[in-house]
Amino acid sequence: MATTTHDAFDDKFHDIALRHERSWIFLATAMIAVLFLVAVYFVVHDYGLVAKTTQFYSDPNAPANLADFQGSGIKQTGPNSYNVYEMGRVWSWTPGTATPITLPAGAHVTFYVTSADVIHGFEVQGTSINLTAIPGVVGHISYTFDKPGTYYIICNEYCGAGHQAMIGKIVITGAKQS
Repeated sequence: MATTTHDAFDDKFHDIALRHERSWIFLATAMIAVLFLVAVYFVVHDYGLVAKTTQFYSDPNAPANLADFQGSGIKQTGPNSYNVYEMGRVWSWTPGTATPITLPAGAHVTFYVTSADVIHGFEVQGTSINLTAIPGVVGHISYTFDKPGTYYIICNEYCGAGHQAMIGKIVITGAKQS
C-alpha cells in the first residue's frame, strides 16, 4: 500500500499556483466586463441609438389631441430641417400611410412619435430609426436622409389583426441640398 506524504514544498507550490490562477481569472473577468461596458457606451451614445422621450401624459389620449399632431404633421423648422409628428393608429401611420411624407434629400428630420390606441413599433427601413410608440408618451429621434428614394415605415410591434398592413412611406426627392 502506497502512502502519500505531504511535504512543505508541494503545499507551498500549490498555494502559490492557486493564488496566481485566481488572480488571472479575476483579471480576465474584469477585462471582459470593462470591454462590455465600453461597447455598450459606444453603441448607445456614439451611434445615437437611444431614443429620447419628450413628455409623459397621465391621459393616454392627450398627445393625439395636441395641435402638433393635427393637420399634415410635417413642420419645416429651418432651411433643410423638419419636425414630423407621427401618430400610430390601428393600422396606419399619420402622416405616411394615406399620403407619403415627402422631403428633400439631405433633410434633417426629428420624428415625434406617439400612439393613439395601442403600442406600435415605429421603424423606418434602411435607417437606424426605431422607436416604440406608446399611448400617452411622445418619443423623439433625429435622422438625416442623405439619399433620395422611398423609405418604408413599418410597425414592428404586433398591434392586432391588421398589423402586417401598417405601412407608411417617406419619399426623399432630388439631390442633396447644401
